[in-house]
Amino acid sequence: MKRTYIKRCFLYVVIILSMSFSNSQASSLSITFQGVGLTLGNSREANGIRINFIDSGVEKVNGLNLTLWKPKDNLDFVINGAALGIVGPEAMEINGLALGGVGVVAERIKGLSLGTIGITTTQIKGIAIGGIGIANDGLEGLAIGGIGIANHDMSGIAIGGVGIANHDMNGIAIGGVGIANHDLNGIAIGGIGVANNNVNGITLGGIGVANQDLNGIAIGGIGVANEDVNGIIIGGVGVASEDLDGVAIGGIGAGCQDVN
Repeated sequence: MKRTYIKRCFLYVVIILSMSFSNSQASSLSITFQGVGLTLGNSREANGIRINFIDSGVEKVNGLNLTLWKPKDNLDFVINGAALGIVGPEAMEINGLALGGVGVVAERIKGLSLGTIGITTTQIKGIAIGGIGIANDGLEGLAIGGIGIANHDMSGIAIGGVGIANHDMNGIAIGGVGIANHDLNGIAIGGIGVANNNVNGITLGGIGVANQDLNGIAIGGIGVANEDVNGIIIGGVGVASEDLDGVAIGGIGAGCQDVN
């Protein structure tokens, strides 16, 4: 008896989801109490648990949203809760958890986002983990990319298996191979090296560090090359600087034009 009931329920679910698969604007089935419950199909709004093949034209979900295939146009879609996708969720804004079998695509994400391949978004506030990488415009929080991370502005911690490319970085950046930044305020650690324009903080490169203006400490396994330095520069082999106001230490030698 129970098996027959379960089979019927499963059949109903398959029928509803198949309808939404064939027509993204198809009607949905809702089993709710006081507006909260289970919704199957391509409903525009839902409170509770919503399951659909392909999300298209969805506006708002409060709760759990599960999409089984690649979503279509969801320009105004806001998810408050958990957004799950076998391929990956796509929305304008995700507040909570975003998990994609392939990746996560959103305009804004606040919370925890995980993509097997990667995450593409304009703004992230929270934690972002991408199997291959993460591409963002602005990030506040923690970002971990298997290969790398590409950001415009970041405040927090960035860890890239190969490397990290940022415009402005405020916080800590760790790259397996290297890190390239425009302005860095904080700490940058690169397995091979670190290249920055302006640095206020500490930079460490396995082979070397290249900076334009440095206020702080720069350490390179082989060497450090800077234009203007206010602080300490240490190179395993040597150090080269134009203007130095501080200390320069090179295993073989240090070359500076102006020293204060």
